[in-house]
Amino acid sequence: MIEKDVSLKNYCSYKTGGKAELFCCPEEIFDLKVALKFASDNSLPLTILGTGYNVLIADKKIKGLVLSTRCLNRFVEIDGLNVYAGAGELLDKVIMTCIKNNLEGIEGMSGIPGSVGGAVCMNAGAFGTEIKDVAEAVGVCGLDGREQIINAEDAGFGYRRAENINGIVTWLKLKLKEGNSEDLLRKRGEILKARTEKQPLESPSCGSVFKRPEGGYAGALIEQCGLKGFKIGQAQVSEKHANFIINTGNAKSADIYKLINYVQETVKKETGVHLEREVRFVGF
Repeated sequence: MIEKDVSLKNYCSYKTGGKAELFCCPEEIFDLKVALKFASDNSLPLTILGTGYNVLIADKKIKGLVLSTRCLNRFVEIDGLNVYAGAGELLDKVIMTCIKNNLEGIEGMSGIPGSVGGAVCMNAGAFGTEIKDVAEAVGVCGLDGREQIINAEDAGFGYRRAENINGIVTWLKLKLKEGNSEDLLRKRGEILKARTEKQPLESPSCGSVFKRPEGGYAGALIEQCGLKGFKIGQAQVSEKHANFIINTGNAKSADIYKLINYVQETVKKETGVHLEREVRFVGF
């Protein structure tokens, strides 16, 4: 179902953003193809969103069709050591399902927000594990509606990217190994505790704003420049972790956008390091 003038604040982890001129959130691949054909037939600009993490949406109206995959193919199925998960399923739910079924290999990503589809496109990772380490195949629907299966080795996985995924992820196949659920739950607990202690999970954010630069850490460089706690409007560099920019209450996307650029420019000027954005801008 395609709707008009839908607020995107609930489709962005920053809780900011304008309205979509047209919006849909398909649950089945058939519905996805119908929406893609509608956009193509009407020559509409197309914006693809997952669960809205790692994205900043402009305050203005987003023209054309905004398509969210957060509802697409929400399932997790296990067949021996193979795990199949739909694009819209939450990554953390997949991780818990694997742990409960004594499957090891993905627990290091516990607590990463967002969906399976987004995790594939960003080659999400944490604590020594990335999607590329456990992926075996990816289902993709091209913008022309054609479906294909891409083997993991052909996906072009790199640091926070999957260069050869051209289209919309519909499902992911993982290959894991046997483990012990109690041990895996213990490891998960340690990871979640570390996240809570080090990251400002109590405030709206997009997670890490910048990618890790070669030979260092974005947060350390930002802190070195004295930017912890720096604010523009209601957007603030977190005092808990400098690579997080948070919405302290009623921030506008414009505030966050300006702050991201200010941090980037300041770090470049003072350290010579260009911080590459991990967050994706929509409508700017």
